[in-house]
Amino acid sequence: MREDDLIQRFLDNELTPDERIAFLRAVDADPSLRRQWLNFEMVVAEASRLSRIEPSARFINQLKERTRPKPSFWTDLWASVTRPRMLRWNMAQAMAAACVVLVAMGSLIRLAPERIGDAPTAAGPMQTVSAESAAEPKVLVRLVFVQPDARSVSVAGDFNGWNPAQTVLRRADGGMWTVTLLLKPGRYEYMFVVDGTHWIADPLATEKIGDGFGSRNAVLDVEI
Repeated sequence: MREDDLIQRFLDNELTPDERIAFLRAVDADPSLRRQWLNFEMVVAEASRLSRIEPSARFINQLKERTRPKPSFWTDLWASVTRPRMLRWNMAQAMAAACVVLVAMGSLIRLAPERIGDAPTAAGPMQTVSAESAAEPKVLVRLVFVQPDARSVSVAGDFNGWNPAQTVLRRADGGMWTVTLLLKPGRYEYMFVVDGTHWIADPLATEKIGDGFGSRNAVLDVEI
C-alpha cells in the first residue's frame, strides 16, 4: 500500500487499532512520512473551512431532464398502436386503412435491401474520439507554506512559466499561506517566493532536485 493511501485511511479513521499503532510508529521514525502527514492534515483543515456550493433546483431539474432515457421509435410506435381508442368504422374506411397498411409494408420490404446494399464502405480505418479522451483531465492540488512573518508569498514553477507574479498564495490562520492549483498530471518543479525576493523550496516537499545554479527546487508529482 502506498504511503499517501495509508495516510488517507488514517485521516478517514479506516485503520484498525493495530494498523493505527503501526502507522504512528512509522510516522515517528520517517521524517518524509511525517511531512506528508502534516501536509494532508493542513489540507483537511483548510478544506473544512471551504463553503459548500449547493446546486440549485433549476440545475437539478435540467440534469434529470437531460439524463432521462428517451423512448425509442419502436416504443413510441407500440404505445401508439396499443393505446385504447374508441373508433367508429364503416366498410369503406376499413378497406382504405387496409390498403394503406399493405402499401406501407410493401414499401418497407423493397427499401430494406436497398438501404443495406447502399451502405458506404470506409476507405481507411475509422478513427473515433471518445468524450473521455477529448476532455483533458486535470487535478486540484493545494500547496501549503508556513511563514508567519511574511508580508506576501507566491509560487513560481513549471506550471506558470516561473513567473512569481502569476500565482499568489492567500494568508490563513496560524501563519499559513495556501493556494489551490488546477494542474495536468505530470512532474513539476517549483519554489515559494517570500516578499518578492526570497526564493525558498517547499519544506513539505517529499523530493527536491538541483536547479543547476547551486539551489534546489521542490518537486511535485501530480497523478490522477
